[in-house]
Amino acid sequence: MLLLGAIVSMATLTAALECFSCGQVHDKPSETQMESFKRVIEKLHMGSCHVGTYKECKSKEDECQKVEVQSYLGDSSAAIVHATVYKCGQKIKRDRFCRTLKLSGMLLAHVHLDYCEVEGCDGDKCVAPPNLGFEQ
Repeated sequence: MLLLGAIVSMATLTAALECFSCGQVHDKPSETQMESFKRVIEKLHMGSCHVGTYKECKSKEDECQKVEVQSYLGDSSAAIVHATVYKCGQKIKRDRFCRTLKLSGMLLAHVHLDYCEVEGCDGDKCVAPPNLGFEQ
């Protein structure tokens, strides 16, 4: 019986969802915009996207999320910047995430988000940053 419990525990530990945890800027940002973007993803405890930038999600996080944002990132004299953030998330909180991100951006990084949209999917690394050599 003890062996069965150990096997079930091992299966539970290995079944945790893995998602990318990083951010990418898709346009050519100004120096100010890039610094603002780095500050925002640092506040989200992420870095830039590269192979291996995924993590094991917490038990309450049940999907991988891709968050598309557009912002001037504190430099209204430059063109608007399009960026993508990849993260673990919760289906139940997906609809409220952009509102939370907009408020957090203003309060923590003094950045206004002009556009935000979240997509979610089930399965390990089911949304992946482009150009990393992973199948999506």
